Amino acid sequence: MSKYVYHDLADVISFLKDRDFSLFIFESDEEFAVVYTKETGEIFIDNVSDNMIPEEKVMMVLDVLEHWDECLKQAYEWLRFWDFTNDEWRPSKYKECLEEWTHDEFKKVYEITGGYFEETENKDQLNLVHKYRLESKQKKATYGFSIVFTAGYYPLGFTLKYSCEDMRLYAIETYII
Repeated sequence: MSKYVYHDLADVISFLKDRDFSLFIFESDEEFAVVYTKETGEIFIDNVSDNMIPEEKVMMVLDVLEHWDECLKQAYEWLRFWDFTNDEWRPSKYKECLEEWTHDEFKKVYEITGGYFEETENKDQLNLVHKYRLESKQKKATYGFSIVFTAGYYPLGFTLKYSCEDMRLYAIETYII
């Protein structure tokens, strides 16, 4: 099987429910599994071994993937306020004019490149531009997931970090691609 076969998200969810990991590519030296979907780009899960994903992680990934649209809605709520001209988050400037934007309109500007299930804090981003912490009470390190976006023709990437416990967005990093 080719390394970059893109599956339907529904198929990945079905395989995970059946505990069939045949769609995943396991990198035993690195201890991670990856699968590619049309809707999410790359789905990366760390700390796996022996071509198996631990039950706790399967349940966590399933819960997130089954609520993927809700997670995207949170992401788009934040991304709609990004001011590309000044490279900053400006909710007061754009609040009124962007209230009616739909997911389809955001998809024209932002492309999802992946969903990552891993330790979400303390990762080095070489070209980090800004880091925003939305949840001040969130622990500095948590096992969670991130959704990564690129921004059309702008050389920017956005990593939106969520807690797996309640699927709440708690931090955002922007970086130069």
